[in-house]
Amino acid sequence: MSFRDIWTVAKKELKAGVTDKLILLQIIFMPFIIVFGYALLMVVMGEASQGSESGNEPKAYYVNAPDYMVEGLEELKLQSASLDMVEDLKKDIEDKECELVVVFPEGFAMSDGTSDELSNIEIWYNSTSSKSYKLFNEVNMYFTALQPKLFSINAVENVDYDMGDEDAALRDLLAGLMPIMLLMGVYMVVMNLAAESVAGDKERGFLNTMLIAPVKRSSIAAGKSVYLLIVSVIGGLSAFVGMALSLPKLADSMGIDSSFNYTMKEYLLLFAITITAVFALCAMLLIISTLSKDVKQATNVAPVVLMVLMIGGMLATTEGFKPMIEDLGMVNNLIPAWNTMILMQDIINLEYAMNPVWISCGINLLFSVVSIYVIGKCFESEKILNG
Repeated sequence: MSFRDIWTVAKKELKAGVTDKLILLQIIFMPFIIVFGYALLMVVMGEASQGSESGNEPKAYYVNAPDYMVEGLEELKLQSASLDMVEDLKKDIEDKECELVVVFPEGFAMSDGTSDELSNIEIWYNSTSSKSYKLFNEVNMYFTALQPKLFSINAVENVDYDMGDEDAALRDLLAGLMPIMLLMGVYMVVMNLAAESVAGDKERGFLNTMLIAPVKRSSIAAGKSVYLLIVSVIGGLSAFVGMALSLPKLADSMGIDSSFNYTMKEYLLLFAITITAVFALCAMLLIISTLSKDVKQATNVAPVVLMVLMIGGMLATTEGFKPMIEDLGMVNNLIPAWNTMILMQDIINLEYAMNPVWISCGINLLFSVVSIYVIGKCFESEKILNG
């Protein structure tokens, strides 16, 4: 295997890709657009949701409320209305033009426990409207808190009895989405190029023309691998920039605590893991392309790898699946590409250790080298190259 021959093949492939402006734009910008664009969409949707909740006051009313309940009801954004408006308000609730109306009976009184007769409060709402149903639950909880009770629960002021981390669920969501978006951005670029580089040349008969040249088959395989590795690094850089720019925006839109910030160390680790993961993905796609008869077969089989990673990555952040991941321990770091999903989630959650990072990066690089060797061996097989 000659380095000069390998570089000659790689330059030929790079020249073909760089001179095609459409492919060049795809390599440089598509990963960034997928990662940053999707993240920006989530930010806009989150801000729109918060804006709709905070900007639009609910249309909700109370009728005949006793004086000691008026303040609490108005804190829930309810307004006073007269009894003759109730029927019209009920029609508005049915048409989703009003959220809720609370009607107190004449002479309402809270029971002292000595009588079986209870004053009945009527709460009219629409369960098919999320705002109406949410407000109904809030009003219902308010009334429940006012009911007679024999003892108090968590009544000490200025004490937070909730021991859970309120940002944990949001961080898990962020950690589950970001690695998937990043790998998807790179995958969409490299998948097509890998399929065209080997399976495409095979389908067009151009690969056989290359094989009769005075160049070792292993050098041709290595040259194509080097070309795709270079392209994948460019795609990885593009996706990483998209991730680095969108992480703070996503964290803010999800309401994650401002103290939850990333230092240069976290970004450097994410960058290193991204690049080595790209190598591993590129190697997987090249093997699929080499073993495929044509481009159609290669592009049909390749998404299976991405789907496995995506499904596994999403499950890894769920309560039911997380203990299984933790039980695997260091095994997670020995599986190429999968180790990237797990490590990125840990780094985004700021719950990482350095040893798994080095092990995972080393495994991804080793897998890439071994894969290039395997692809070279596949090129020696006439059966594989000619279907």
